[in-house]
Amino acid sequence: MDFFTHLVFGGLTYILFLKEVTFEYIILAMFFAVLPDLDIFIMPLKKIFKSNYLNHRGGSHSYITGVIISFIASIIISILTPRPFLFNWFIGIFFYGLHVSMDLLTTTKIPYLYPLSKKELSFYVEKAGSQFTMLNSVILLFMLTSLYNASVTFYTFMAVINFYTFFYIVYYLIRIASKLLISSKLNENQKYFPGVLPFYFIIYEYEIAGNEISLGLFKKSLFSKTVIIYKDKSFLSSQEMIFFQKGIELCSENYYFAKWTLLPIFIRSDGKFAIRFFFLEPMMHGRAMNIQFEFDILTQQLIRIKRSYGRIQ
Repeated sequence: MDFFTHLVFGGLTYILFLKEVTFEYIILAMFFAVLPDLDIFIMPLKKIFKSNYLNHRGGSHSYITGVIISFIASIIISILTPRPFLFNWFIGIFFYGLHVSMDLLTTTKIPYLYPLSKKELSFYVEKAGSQFTMLNSVILLFMLTSLYNASVTFYTFMAVINFYTFFYIVYYLIRIASKLLISSKLNENQKYFPGVLPFYFIIYEYEIAGNEISLGLFKKSLFSKTVIIYKDKSFLSSQEMIFFQKGIELCSENYYFAKWTLLPIFIRSDGKFAIRFFFLEPMMHGRAMNIQFEFDILTQQLIRIKRSYGRIQ
């Protein structure tokens, strides 16, 4: 989920639950609501400590990490300001945890209990970095800034906030209901992916039977017909199956690629066999990041690796 949406959710959640207590801590709450994404500033340390958990959406995106970091931050805040430590810590735990919870709804797995557990999880309710929620969050921030500068009445200001709070609640209820409803009807060879808009979704069908690989990627809606994004059936030789398995192993060695779902496309040319793996989680409008591994059939060696972005075909 993007920075602006986390910022907006922090503010709206604070107003929804704590406005009757005090408005004094809303800035602190919004700070903790975006704090996990500041892990981008510690990513260079990965080269020193050789840990994948220093990546973005790594060890910082954990409820346990949130408890520890908010504890340290609350001590510092209590020393520098007259604000009580326990309430600072409560704000920190709650809004840091809100960030982790919102990211659990997306399509990119996070180690939500690190360092107690390295298990990673995601619920596939919303696209990671959704353009739809980011656009609405930016619009809300712009509107509130404009209304504040125009010195509108408090009731007008709160009416806009209440409208957007209701909008986001309904939006995510639709997203969650759609995910639960559609997923309950899928078999073990199918996987649900949320679309850009709440009523759209993608179904990926993947089946291996011996040396036969069947693939299907379909765009669906609650109100319209199915659109085929990609559909294919491939028959691989024994050697090509070995290359295919090697490609999967190479993808699993990358921290991010290992999190994502692979759609393989096979390319044969003069003494070479290539597998182009498309990553479905960041897919947008039938286009996705991909990595291609090219093998020499005679020597059975990997001779080329190419990364790109393009249409799934």
